[in-house]
Amino acid sequence: MRNGREVILLVEGNEDIRNALKALLENNHYEIIATGDGKQALDYLKENAYDVDLAVAALDIPVIGGIEMLKLMKLSQRMKDIPVVVMLPMNRESEQKDVMDNGAEDILFFPFDSRVVLNRVHNILISGRRPTCVNIMEELAARELNRCIDSLGICKCRQCRKDVITLSPTRLKPRYVSSAKGKLLSKLDQMSYDYVPEMLRALTESAEIVKKNPRHS
Repeated sequence: MRNGREVILLVEGNEDIRNALKALLENNHYEIIATGDGKQALDYLKENAYDVDLAVAALDIPVIGGIEMLKLMKLSQRMKDIPVVVMLPMNRESEQKDVMDNGAEDILFFPFDSRVVLNRVHNILISGRRPTCVNIMEELAARELNRCIDSLGICKCRQCRKDVITLSPTRLKPRYVSSAKGKLLSKLDQMSYDYVPEMLRALTESAEIVKKNPRHS
């Protein structure tokens, strides 16, 4: 959320469809970040994930496709909790199971009915406002690894990074906070200062384990 408005990341390669959806959602008081391909969307999320309340992405988007984008988001500590609605042509309904199995929150079939789009978006965003209990050390591990990965001397592949991020919080006492989606980053900033030194020790220990037993191919 930004300036009191919910933020939707819209990912659609077709400019006409992208502009039509952007106008529809903006006219209903959402803030829209519109991108034309999956790489642009992921690059934006790397820096702004905690501002984004919902992603709406076409299955067939350039550079990084919709399914691959979903998979990468679910592997990211920063992005994994962002609900994703995938847009599918009506004549490809058979692909619905694959999309849902890879972590989509919902599916929109086009051609679109404006009322269906708005109702679906509203319902998902309402459910996302409910407070959830989060171990803030998991979020801190992801953030601090990005800052110190060069000094740890580990492989920077996705699997090794994921293994270090997963292992590090298990070496520390969990610190749980209750936070509505979109507000976690501010809580992390407020609380993390005291925990950074011990997290750096945990990251160092975890990195040594991963270096000895790397799982990348």
